[in-house]
Amino acid sequence: MTDGIGTVYKSLVDRIEKQVVSGSILQKYSNFGENKFKVSLGIGILKRDKMELVAEKATECGVNKIIPLIMNRSIKRNVNTERLQKIILTTTKQCGRSVKPDITEPVKLHSYLADNSASIIAVHNSGKPLGKQTLSQLDNPDDLFVVVGPEGDFSDNELDLLRSENAVFVNLGNRRLRSETAVIAALSQINLIFN
Repeated sequence: MTDGIGTVYKSLVDRIEKQVVSGSILQKYSNFGENKFKVSLGIGILKRDKMELVAEKATECGVNKIIPLIMNRSIKRNVNTERLQKIILTTTKQCGRSVKPDITEPVKLHSYLADNSASIIAVHNSGKPLGKQTLSQLDNPDDLFVVVGPEGDFSDNELDLLRSENAVFVNLGNRRLRSETAVIAALSQINLIFN
């Protein structure tokens, strides 16, 4: 059982009706199932089923926050954050994490960057391979902001904006990946490197 804010409890359930009626806590674990670093995911808004997949898989991969980004080439401009919060909560419990990731309301990329100072990793085919050497360029590897574009990719203006914010551009190999696949691949590789 988890409280969603950092603690997992090993419990003994005595009685269940429609829900747990009685039981006892046997042991507490702090930060169970969490990364050693903080990672936020900025994702260009995708179609509903793809956004739901991203919310689920990003939670499994250890993100702390999901930021739906309104980008120039986004097909959609809004998301059902209430539905995504339910998916995130269910996934947090299922994968054994102790902290439930936050999800924000959709925001424009430039607005989010103006208010945050994390190291930025932008997933783009023009970047260097994602690896230890590339990530060693980061100023603050304990606080990451991973940005993945929408189905239509980043616009030239968005790429310029990311460059002006000293983003480290990385690619995930020699194939063009769908945005939702790029999220899973990037977060998995980052976990292997930093954990």
